[in-house]
Order: sequence, then structure tokens, then C-alpha cells
Amino acid sequence: VVGAGRVGAVLASALRAAGHAVVGATAVSEESRDRVEALLPGVPVLTVDEIVERAELVLLTVPDDVLPGLVAGLAELGRWQGGQLVVHTSGRYGTEVLAPARAAGAIPLAIHPAMTFTGTSLDLGRLTGCPFAVTAAAPVLPIAQALVVEIGGEPFVLDEARRPVYHAALAHGGNHLVTLVAQAERALADAGIEEPGALLTPLLSAALDGALRGGEQGLTGPVVRGDVGTVRAHLEALARLDGEDLDILDGYRHLAGATTRRALAAGKITEPVAVALLDALAEPAATAGEPGATPARAGATPPTGAVPAPAGAAASADASAATPLEPVLARTRAELAAALRSLGGTRALVMTMGALHDGHLSLVQEAQARADHVVVSIYVNPLQFGPGEDFEAYPRDLEADLALLVRAGVDVVFAPTDAEAYPAEPLVRVDPGPVATVLEGRTRPGHFAGVLQIVCKVLNLVRPDVAVFGQKDAQQLALVRTMVRDLDLGAEIVGAPIRREPDGLAMSSRNAYLGPVEHERALALSRALRTGAAAAEAGAAAVVTAARAVLDAAEGVDLDYLALVDPDTFLPLDAAATGPGLLAVAARVGSTRLIDNTTVQLGPRH
Repeated sequence: VVGAGRVGAVLASALRAAGHAVVGATAVSEESRDRVEALLPGVPVLTVDEIVERAELVLLTVPDDVLPGLVAGLAELGRWQGGQLVVHTSGRYGTEVLAPARAAGAIPLAIHPAMTFTGTSLDLGRLTGCPFAVTAAAPVLPIAQALVVEIGGEPFVLDEARRPVYHAALAHGGNHLVTLVAQAERALADAGIEEPGALLTPLLSAALDGALRGGEQGLTGPVVRGDVGTVRAHLEALARLDGEDLDILDGYRHLAGATTRRALAAGKITEPVAVALLDALAEPAATAGEPGATPARAGATPPTGAVPAPAGAAASADASAATPLEPVLARTRAELAAALRSLGGTRALVMTMGALHDGHLSLVQEAQARADHVVVSIYVNPLQFGPGEDFEAYPRDLEADLALLVRAGVDVVFAPTDAEAYPAEPLVRVDPGPVATVLEGRTRPGHFAGVLQIVCKVLNLVRPDVAVFGQKDAQQLALVRTMVRDLDLGAEIVGAPIRREPDGLAMSSRNAYLGPVEHERALALSRALRTGAAAAEAGAAAVVTAARAVLDAAEGVDLDYLALVDPDTFLPLDAAATGPGLLAVAARVGSTRLIDNTTVQLGPRH
């Protein structure tokens, strides 16, 4: 065992009782040495190198932040052995953190006991029936499960991608509960109660039992009763506590605000009552320009403790200069659902693959003009990339994207992981039909099936009133409209005009791949479209001929297709066609594939 802390010494003792020979333990502090002596009598204290050299199973029970460096360092030194079991007990990580050991032939396993440890023999009895989150590759998963069973625990399989939110939930529920109880005890002591713990035990035991059994249905107290006056009195009383304990007041404000929202979502209080409670819980407003002043975004749902604007209230004269609040970032379906529940009124959706630019922001502006709230999704969808395409290299910078969306005033950002977007291989697929077999569909087989799969999924998760898509992806826009119509998905699909650079190049995340020379060459696409559109009065053949002449003369442009098609069916228009058409182009400039299009009005103008 590497790390004879509270967890390591106890688990090693349990494994020893199950018949495993413990060859050694690391123990740096005096407390660790005492634990080894008490729980692992006769086990020598060794160095990490000695343990890894001697053990068939290495149990890593070190702090989360230490684990990656420890595993990588041992790999660099060539210490890991083929066939050696390497097990860690971190809740945060799965087996990917053990990749350096796996590369050396070791077998990585992750087991996390969902309990707190005292580091004494008392914990051994508590291991019986304790849930253990187990993560491992399928062929070796039974080994991890067997280890947990030997300890006396109950294994449950947890996907690698879900471990961070799993661990956050345990920390929030377990560790923060300790903080909450400690704050309550301090406040009771201030009230003159000599044994706060004895007073709280029956109340908190009943509250915890009720919460675990019934969730929000177990809510009681002044928030659920709508006793705004009582909440105000609580705030005044807590504000009088000593300065060192002001975090009690902050904690009360935030948790009471969260409770208000939970009670509203559960239907236990009405919206006017919730507004009154949040008004009471709001921190005193700081003078504009002073530290602590928190401006709000018009139309945004207020954060915990913030005061919602009364219905019909006019915005202040300087509201437009206010710094917008950060959008809610949802990484899971559950987080998205919770964020959407807090939004009133209509909502609009803008779907992106990140690497945001002004073109995306113009979609956000269009969405804001059409709905009360805007949800932006950011996800690089693997199903729409074919073999040899740029899925791995596609630019990803969530932090930069969020910074842009803060300034844009977006309400919610949904940025799922692959495991959250597709928990399993989709068995039911969206068939995009014949429109998906031409132009982009001919060049990129399966692309539109992947696009519609994720669009359908996100539309169902967000349930927007309006969804805004860019006209630059005209074929995609047509297919989305058809899918929404044919499957009765209920959203209005809006196409926003193409946003262009000052030199005419259509804005695209892939423009980041272009060097200065390639950028200049790429201008041939928009130039060809303008030239073709200018010939529209002469008919369809003239449009294509004029546009192709520009592309044929362009250096470094490898044309994929140039076509004049019906905007709805994407079938080619014949030479005698009149009325609206779509002139579309796709080409490679260097290694970067770009698309663009423009609408044309064929035939004589009247």
C-alpha cells in the first residue's frame, strides 16, 4: 500500500484479513506509522520503489493531486511490471490516470469507497455493505469487483467520464454537510446552547432520512411555508454573529436561495412567494462602482440570493453598460434540465461545435431577438466526421468560447462530453433521406446522418421554441427543417445570414487552419459566388460558367463541387430554370476544406 493514510491502512487491513499478504506500506508521517503499527502489525514500512518492486498488487491511496505525478514518475523510472495490478482509490479519477502503468503492461483498476474513514479499526466493520465505485476495462472488471467483495463492500460499475460529477456529488453531500452542521453548532453556541450536537442529532437525523427517502418532498421550514418575515429575522440574527463567523450568513443566504428554487420547482411554493423570498435573501446592494457591486443581465434568472426584477419594471438607464452574468455551464443532461427549469418565458437554441467567432455570435443575436432566453450548445460531434477528417484536430477551446458567450449575454451553455452525449452506441438512427446524398452528402457519406442525430437529440433535451442555424451550412439547414417538420419536433427553425470577414471570406471555425497565403487564396470562393450571382439574369448555365471561371483561375484551390441547386431539394436546376436558386461551392485550400454559398434570382428582373 502506497500511502498509509486513513483509507490505505484500513483497506490494506481488510485485504490482509481476506488472505492477501501485505508486503509493505509507505508511511511518511508519525500518524501513518502509528496506523501501520495498529492496523498492519508486522508489515514493514518501505519506500515506494521497494513496494512496487515486491508487490503483485499495488494499492495507491494518495491524495488526488499527487496520483498522476506518482504514476507517471514510476513509469519514467521503469518501475511498473507486466501483469501487476495497480489499484487506486480516488473518487475523482477512473483508470485513465493509470495509463503510464498500463503502457508498461500493468493492469489498472479504480475502486472508490463511498464512505468517510477514521483510520482506525472502527472502519473495518463499516466496510461491510459499503458501496464502491468500480472503473476498469471490461476484461479485468471482474478483478476489481472481486477485490471489493473480498473487502466486504458492494461494487457498482461507474463509467470513466461520470466519475468527476460522481465525486463532486459525494463531496458536496458529505464534506459540505460537515461544514453546514459546524455552522449550525456555532450559531447554537452563540445562542447559549451548551451541547449543540445533542440538540441537532434528532433533528438532522430525521431531516437526512427524509431527504434520502423523498427528496424535495421532505422540505420543511420557513422557505416552504413562505414565511418571508422569519427569513428576514434569521438574516438579522446571523449578521450579528462575530465577524469570524460571517460565512454562516453567506451560507444561509446561498442555501436558502437554492432551497427556494427547489421548492418552486417541486411546486411547494408559488412564483410570487419565491420572488419575495429571493428579495429578502438578496445581499445589500453595493453602491455602483464599489467592490461587491453585482450588475445583472436583463431577462436572466437571478443567481441564488439575487433579487428578480419585478414584472414590468423598466430597465435602468445604464443597464446596457452592466457586466453580464456568466451563463450556467451544464456538462450533463441533469445539469441542463436543472438550468432549463429556472428559465421562464421562451427559449432559443444555437448549436455549435465551439471555436466560436463573430458568425456564431450573430446567431446568438438572432436568437436573442426571437426569445427570452438563449441556450448555446458546444459539442464536436464524432458521428458527423468521416475517416480521415479533422475530428481530432478540430479546434476546441471551451474557456475562450465561454468568455465570448459571457459578453454575448447567453443564459445556458450545454457542453457535454462524448460519454454524456452518447452513453451507448445509438441503435436508433435518423435517416436524412435523399437530400443527404448530394453535394456535401456525396463528398462526406454519413455526415448528415450524424448531424441530424445530434440535432434531434439536443432539440429534445432543450425543447426550444426557436432554433437558429447559419445559412452557410445551407444543406444542413434544409435537412434540419425537413426533420423538424417530418418528426413534429415543434421548434421553429430560423436561418441566419452568412457572416463574412471584411474581405468577404465566410466566417468558419476552420479558418483558423489557414495561413496568410491560404487565406488570400480562399477568397476565390466568395469571389466566384459573387461573380456567378451577377450573371443570374442570363440564366442557370451562365451562373455556373461565370463562377467556375473564377475558381479555375485561382491558384491553390482544389474544387470539390460547384453547383446551382434548388434551395429545398438540393437537386440541380436545369438551364431553363427561373426564380430562386442556391449557388454552392466546396473546395480545399491547402489541407482545409471550406464551404460557402449564396442565393441567386434566376431570369430577367422586372
